[in-house]
Amino acid sequence: MKKIFKYILLVFIAVSISACGFQLRGSDKLNFETISITGGSIEFAKLLKKRFKQSKVKIVPKNAQKNLEITNNAFSKKILSLSSSGKVKEYQITYKVTFRIKPNEGEWGEPINIETIRDYTYDDKNIIAKTEEESRLIEGMQEQLIRTIVTHISVSK
Repeated sequence: MKKIFKYILLVFIAVSISACGFQLRGSDKLNFETISITGGSIEFAKLLKKRFKQSKVKIVPKNAQKNLEITNNAFSKKILSLSSSGKVKEYQITYKVTFRIKPNEGEWGEPINIETIRDYTYDDKNIIAKTEEESRLIEGMQEQLIRTIVTHISVSK
């Protein structure tokens, strides 16, 4: 009896999840097959190219269906708060990207500015752990910005 109940519960959960439209995040099907990417830092451009390759978009130097130019790609870090002894307690990291898009036959669009901001606590007794946390935050910020760029490109005409 318990086995039957488990199977019924499992089927109910599977049907509920599929009925609500849930999908695992994966590579989206984009409305273009080729893209040209210029500018930006080497690391950011590499992540961007990787994302397009996952979506089955071919990176070409010219004559692409979409052209992407990263005109600014900047990361900054500032102190957010200090302890009573004057030591840093919190940092704020900001990642800004400015880009523009051009279809194969058309003019460059207006520059688009996007940014993401994260705050994190800092402890000079755990420098290695906090450095690792900062690196992971930056990676997450880059992924968020790349998803935003891909969305802008896919809806551009």
